[in-house]
Formats: sequence, structure tokens, C-alpha cells
Amino acid sequence: MQSAELETDLVASSPRSRVARAVALIAASLVTLGVTSAVYVHPSLNLFAASAPVQSALRGDYRVAAIDFVSPSAGWVVVDFPSGDYALIHTADGGIGWTQQLTAPSEGHAKYMKFFDASVGVLALVGTRPVLRRTSDGGRTWVSRPAIDPNASVVSWSFVDSDHGWMLASRTTPTGSSPPSLYRTEDGGLSWSDLGRPVPEPDRAFQVQFSYLTTGWLTTVSSGPYAYRTQDFGATWTRVVLPAPAQGWPRGGEFFVAVRPTSGQGVVASVVHFDPFRGRSGVGGTVRGYPPLTVRSFDGGRLRTYLYTTLVDELVTGPFAEEMPPNQAQLGTVDGGGSWSPVTVPSTRGAVGFFDAAHWWWIGNGLTAGSEDGGVSWTKPSGLGVIEPLPGSLRVLDWEHAWFAGLPGTRATLASTDDGGVRWRSVALPLLEDRPAADF
Repeated sequence: MQSAELETDLVASSPRSRVARAVALIAASLVTLGVTSAVYVHPSLNLFAASAPVQSALRGDYRVAAIDFVSPSAGWVVVDFPSGDYALIHTADGGIGWTQQLTAPSEGHAKYMKFFDASVGVLALVGTRPVLRRTSDGGRTWVSRPAIDPNASVVSWSFVDSDHGWMLASRTTPTGSSPPSLYRTEDGGLSWSDLGRPVPEPDRAFQVQFSYLTTGWLTTVSSGPYAYRTQDFGATWTRVVLPAPAQGWPRGGEFFVAVRPTSGQGVVASVVHFDPFRGRSGVGGTVRGYPPLTVRSFDGGRLRTYLYTTLVDELVTGPFAEEMPPNQAQLGTVDGGGSWSPVTVPSTRGAVGFFDAAHWWWIGNGLTAGSEDGGVSWTKPSGLGVIEPLPGSLRVLDWEHAWFAGLPGTRATLASTDDGGVRWRSVALPLLEDRPAADF
């Protein structure tokens, strides 16, 4: 054994061996230097992935914030994570497979999403700086288009096609926020024209929705029971007086009038009256925001904020309001506001969808019903046995196809039908990665 060790030492200490070892060390150093340079120039390279696996945190404890389908198979869903980020996911095969297309911060702000076909769509936040996101490849990539003053706050967005859209936004002043002004784009958000304040003070606008290129409606708080409508691309707005119920309209106070186009010439309106404050008696209230309908009132001598949901509400991000507002009158028109009729729904819970101005669907409490006269009368509710829908989420695509989102639960779920609502299937949304948010 000693002779073998001596032989090894002699070989290692010979001049030839020292030269060989030096060459090997130089080669190893060059390889290390090359790898280090490659990682410096291309930091995305993960040359040692096998030895340091990346842990991906997949989660399903998110809630649906917006839903839009352009066909029975192609659709997008925006979800809110508990972290305050949101994600956009896409399906091209009717919910069998899903692709997570982006994750970004939202801090609880509501989302506006509208796709015009399988390629072009817009996505924006409400209640934050005016930035519009736009995609031309079905959501795989997005570009940001800042709009007006970055210090402004968006109250509402509305687009009728990929080029024409409107935005209600308030500017910050030294004394607070100014009443919202209306802005219009005709080039997909590249530029915006200031159309001024759509309603005179003290009336206030909270939401804008266009049903046609020329025709739009406002959700407002005012001193009377009327809606605001434009028929000249938003340049001017006129009051549309709403018919009084049998007992007449109350006097004084303020009227909250939420208006939503249904389909074609169809429009539905929810009218809620609030008496003026009478000291700390608990009588009266004042509208502070929408959506959700946020009302300040006294309760036992203390100020309290109430959240309500109305018939015309879309999906609500943040606190989920389940209580209907008091003294709500619901009116509908199928001729663009020429005539109005009282409308009802089979239950205050559930979701309503619209195939056209006259044909409505309602789903709730495991039941379904239909209307052929714009919500004036309904078929007898029948058993359906589907998940409870999230209010405002029912999207009726045609006579046969529809989608809706389920109420928040342990796992976000959609439901779809392809036979006119006779049978429904549940689609569990995938586990998603709440990646580190990057505002783009």
C-alpha cells in the first residue's frame, strides 16, 4: 500500500503531470467564466434548474370578477386573488382547458372587460388612474394606453366596438374630486375628446353604458325620477321622465336611477328613493357610490354605510352586497325609452340574462324561469338543480347557449348550457398561480 501511494505522489509531482493539471484548471476556469457571462447577458437562463426547482403556488381561493364570452367555446374570466392581484384566464374549448394570460395588481378595484371577437378586446380598472389595456391576439399579449390626466380617477368605461368607447372620469383638485366628465375615443383609446359634464349639478353621474354607437344611458343621482339618454354619441344628454307607480313618486330627497341596456332597444331601470337626512332619527340617506350602491345613513344615532344590489347590477368586486335597496321600482322598455312598463323578477336572488329586448332568462335558488315581454310577466319557475349564480353574471349568447358564474365558494365555478337551458354543466375553474404582480 505504501508503494502505491508513493507511486501516485511521484506521478503527481512529475513535471509532465504538473503541466497537465495546469491545463485542466485553465480549461475549467474558462468554462466557468463562459457560464457566468451567459447568465449575465441572459439572466432568464436557468442552467441549474434541476438542482434548484422553482416552487409554484397554485390556488383556487379566488372569486370571479368579470366574465365575457364571444362564442359557446371562446371566453374570458377575470378573477380576484386574496392578495389584491387579479388574473385573466381564457378558454377556447368551452371550459375544458384554461390559459392564464396575465396577472396584475388591482387593489380591490372593479374591472371592465369587453371582447368584440376572438381576437380584439379591452380591459381596464375602475376607480384608479385612466389606463386602458388592449389586445389584438385573444389576450396573449396586451398594450397599455394611458388616457387623459394620470391623476384622474375613472368612474366608468363603456365600449360598443373596438374603436368607439366612452369614459366617465373625475379630476383631482386642491379641494377634492371634481364632478365626473365624459370622454370619448374613436381610435380604440389612442386619443380622447373631452365632452364635458354630462349632467348639471347637483345631479351626479355614476356610470355610462352605450347600447349603440349613437345611443347611451347614464346611471345618476338626481332630485327627480328621470333617466339621462344621449342619441348623438354622448355630446348632449336629455332627461327621460319615468312613469310613476300607482302610489306616485315621493317628494324631496334624492333619486338613484340605475339604467342598463339589455339588448337591441331594450333598457331596464331601477329607481330608488332616499329621504333627506332628518337629524339622527335614522330616516333618510345619501348615495355615496355605485357599484355597489353605497348609501350613508344614521342607525341608532351613528353613521352607517349600507351596500345594496339592484336588478341591473353587473358583477361587483369587493364587498358583496346581497340586500336589495328599499322602495325599489323596476321599469323596462323595449323601444328605447318610448314607453315603459313595471318589471319584476321571480326572486330578488339569482341572475337575469337577456337574449334580446323581450326575451329574458332568470336563474336562482335552483330554479329557472323565462319572460317573453321584457320582464313584465314570467313563466312558472321550474326546478333546474344548478349552482347558485352570481348576480349579474348570466351571459345569454343565443337561443341555445349561455354561461354564468357561481356564487363565491370553496372553488370558483361556471355553468353552461347548449340546449336553451334544459340541461346545464358545471365547469370548475383551474388552480391558478398568483404570480408577483407587474403593472404593465
